[in-house]
Amino acid sequence: MSSIWSGWSATLEPQQSALGLLFVVLSLTLAYVSIPGRHDHLPYINRPPKWDFLGQKTKQHFVSNARSLMANAREAFKGKPYRMFTDLGDLIVIPAQHADEIRNERSLNFLDAFVDNFTPTFPDHQDAKYVFNTPPELLLLTQRHYQDEITAPLSLEADFATRLILGTSTEWREVPLQEALLNLVARLSSRVFLGDELCRNDAWITITGSYSINTFSAAEILRQYPYYLRHIACYFIPQCRLLKEQVAEARRVLNPVLEKREWERKTALAEGRTEPSYKDAIQWVMEESQGSPFDPVGAQLGLSVVAIHTTTDLATETMLRLMVRPQLMEDVRAEIVTVLRKEGWTKSALFNMKLLDSVIKEAQRLKPTTSATMNRKATSQVKLPGGLVLEKGDRCMADLGSMVDPNVYPDPLEFDGYRFFRMRGDPKMDSKSHLVSTSVSHMGFGHGLHACPGRFFASNEVKVLLCHLLQKYDWKLDSGFEHTIHEFSLSLSSGSTKAIVARRQNTGIDIDAL
Repeated sequence: MSSIWSGWSATLEPQQSALGLLFVVLSLTLAYVSIPGRHDHLPYINRPPKWDFLGQKTKQHFVSNARSLMANAREAFKGKPYRMFTDLGDLIVIPAQHADEIRNERSLNFLDAFVDNFTPTFPDHQDAKYVFNTPPELLLLTQRHYQDEITAPLSLEADFATRLILGTSTEWREVPLQEALLNLVARLSSRVFLGDELCRNDAWITITGSYSINTFSAAEILRQYPYYLRHIACYFIPQCRLLKEQVAEARRVLNPVLEKREWERKTALAEGRTEPSYKDAIQWVMEESQGSPFDPVGAQLGLSVVAIHTTTDLATETMLRLMVRPQLMEDVRAEIVTVLRKEGWTKSALFNMKLLDSVIKEAQRLKPTTSATMNRKATSQVKLPGGLVLEKGDRCMADLGSMVDPNVYPDPLEFDGYRFFRMRGDPKMDSKSHLVSTSVSHMGFGHGLHACPGRFFASNEVKVLLCHLLQKYDWKLDSGFEHTIHEFSLSLSSGSTKAIVARRQNTGIDIDAL
């Protein structure tokens, strides 16, 4: 398997010939999908030719070549906005150096664009509504409630999960790196999102580990259809039906816990006692809802979609970069020992792992999860400082070219784990040097009003996990290893590879005793 993300590039399995014929007829008779003409003054990097009636050939070419198309556009248009025909529709691309012009514009809405990207993914659209309508708010909620007391439980879960997934043998053995890290991240995330009552439930771990892959796979397949046919197509696409089944299974797993908590709450109130409180996202969502109706199962699935796989990819890319740089790995290990001995498992300790922070940020700089960020949809007319006018309904994104721009970073294509570490303490650069910081020069977590609200939790989760992986295990790769990036449309993921791992005997510190 080339990558756990390879499902994204799956093509729609052949359906009944009559259904396929119906879709073709509807596509040709109900509408002619033409390119909007209101931005004809903007250059196109891939305008569909007239013979490409519905733009399908152009769309397919984009899906396979998005990254190179955008690199060509940087050279061709020299810092000017341009248009791009994509599987997401017609997009206006804002050059990275102009990203500040849109970063806090409230009429450019992330959630509207996000929902457009993914619905209709379910035959029952109510499921899609619950899962996709509130992910940014859910991650903000996690950020507000993240306290020191969560750091230690994350470490405890990392100890349990690494023993389970990677074992305790001091003999070298091969493991599929990306799949192992997906399982580990799913377990650590579930410890915070669901508490210790459910985080080790195998049925839930299976759902949360595969749900995002299936969601993105279904969405990518649906985008091959004209927008007006997707509400029909979703009933016949296997991946969409699978998602509906997973939602039902998630309810089967979570509902008994929810019912138990409701009984405990009512019993406590009836007996005049204080309501029980839980340190997990189920409790947080209930508190934030303030009595308004909400779907706790949908909230958990929403968190898994927006959190688990992006975190897995970041952890995978960081480990790959470290495994081919043994001295850097030793430097990071030394920092981990020094900081944990002094501060233990606290948020402050994670903040002070400055070299580890730099290594992760550098890995993200060279391999973000997307070729473009700041996905927005205009909810009204927007006039940008540079003179560009976006009309209601227009979609735009920001290019990430500044992250590999030699005018911004010396030797931009070279991995330098100390790059952001050296910026610490510099009055002009310090604020941009942190993993969770965003700027036009590094938009790995987006930028501005809708920058990833879960980046603070993700940063700490990745650091806790890497502490356990690096302190407890030795790592190496096959001599023939080649660093590859899996590309599909705008999405980028670390190519799957086998890692060779063995439990370390002399670690210098027992991080589980802190």
